[in-house]
Amino acid sequence: MRKLIVFTIAILMSGIFTLQAADNNIAVRTKLAAELLKAMKIGKMLNQTFDTMKQMQGDMVKKMAVNAKDQEMAVRHQQKIMNLMQKELSWEKFRPEFEKLYAETYSAEELEGLIKFYRSPLGEKFTSKQPEMQKKTMIMVQKMMTHILPKIQALTKKMQQEIIASKNANKTMQ
Repeated sequence: MRKLIVFTIAILMSGIFTLQAADNNIAVRTKLAAELLKAMKIGKMLNQTFDTMKQMQGDMVKKMAVNAKDQEMAVRHQQKIMNLMQKELSWEKFRPEFEKLYAETYSAEELEGLIKFYRSPLGEKFTSKQPEMQKKTMIMVQKMMTHILPKIQALTKKMQQEIIASKNANKTMQ
């Protein structure tokens, strides 16, 4: 009986030590993740992305408005939306979640390798060109959406007509 108690305590203690090691490991990976995100300059890129989006959205809204008065109102409204998004989706709010995601996704060894890469001349060059790549990507997607938008609008209109027809059919049945 005494051997069973000692054995049970030994198993429980090894489990506790394993949990503590796992906690320490996640703490180490979280610290490394924070270091990686800093090396990647994610906060700076996020701000640049918002600035680019503001500009592009403003240009798009201007093109959609019928007259100067509507254009001004639409641009003002779009700026308010983008400012709200930038405030609510700030890097300071995102950072802890990103650190957690990176820590859960990558091993300490992988994070260390990524940190080395982003601190290398090639990694720094990669990081410095990301805003340009994002802007070009947004322009490309925006052009693609220009061709898709009429199709989306047609599908939306058809769906609305179907909903109205369904409601009318339900009213008739009642």
